[in-house]
Amino acid sequence: MYDELDEHGKRRYTVDQIAAEFGVTRLSIYTNLNKATPQPHRA
Repeated sequence: MYDELDEHGKRRYTVDQIAAEFGVTRLSIYTNLNKATPQPHRA
């Protein structure tokens, strides 16, 4: 849902809308997005 774009190239759903759809907080959405995004390896 987060990656879906509308006809103008903008995000189709806000984080608030996604959180409401799944019955979670915005923090939960951002936490899971951060886990799904590869982080640079620290030496």
